Amino acid sequence: MQKKFLSGKPYIIPARPEVLTSVINLLQATEIDVDAVVTQLHKDVSLYSAVLATANTPLFSSGAKVTALKQAVMRLGFSKMLTILRIIALKTALSKAGRLERFWDAATETAQLTVKISKIVSKESVEDAYSLGMMHNCGIPLMMEAIAQYRGFLMNCDAKDIQPLLLREKELFGFHHFQVSTEIARRWLMPENVIQAIRLQGSPIDAAGLGNSDNESVKFIFCSLLLAKDISSSYRHYWRIENQQQNVSNLRPVLDFVGLSETDYLDIRESALQDMEIS
Repeated sequence: MQKKFLSGKPYIIPARPEVLTSVINLLQATEIDVDAVVTQLHKDVSLYSAVLATANTPLFSSGAKVTALKQAVMRLGFSKMLTILRIIALKTALSKAGRLERFWDAATETAQLTVKISKIVSKESVEDAYSLGMMHNCGIPLMMEAIAQYRGFLMNCDAKDIQPLLLREKELFGFHHFQVSTEIARRWLMPENVIQAIRLQGSPIDAAGLGNSDNESVKFIFCSLLLAKDISSSYRHYWRIENQQQNVSNLRPVLDFVGLSETDYLDIRESALQDMEIS
């Protein structure tokens, strides 16, 4: 039997680390105090280490290693730094479900692909695209932790289409994992574009309103995510969910919205798959 909390749900959204909340508040100031941000980061060794490590990756280092946290923050920029902090803190908070290397590997792959596609089809924030890719399924670890039978449900599901799986989740548990993911993103103060794009995953593509230009920013990163998931599923059977490669014709509304022909997309997918094989 599932344990019920005061909210009526069998799970509790993990609290944001105090350091993360403090950094978010500091970054909302008209004039950002870099030294105050650095002081807060020094209070959490995992976040401190993540910022330093990321600043010294080949993507940002240009061969010159930084050892001072303030240098790392300035090299990354506040937006990239905050994205890193949120993801690292969330992964730590959701670690109670056990060893989830495969889950986070798939999320990282999807995030990188979402950024790659977003750069091709739009001018939306790279950080938002990355955050969406990392967090789009973040309700799954929380459901694993809270619901004893959920891991077995995932292992035995055969979802050729995501919608039947979501319906089955609602029948068995009262909610589906995209609803939990949306709730986590909102409680963790993620950008509104990211929250709404996570929410859209719970609806069929033809119900996402891609035929109009309303909320274009949300829809561009949402469409980038859907294409990223299609490529990821082609490569590694995508975390046992949506594990059947979609017929490209089913993605027609997505391709129309971002302005890609099927031929263009197939070329992008083939190139991405080749890069993944090499790496």
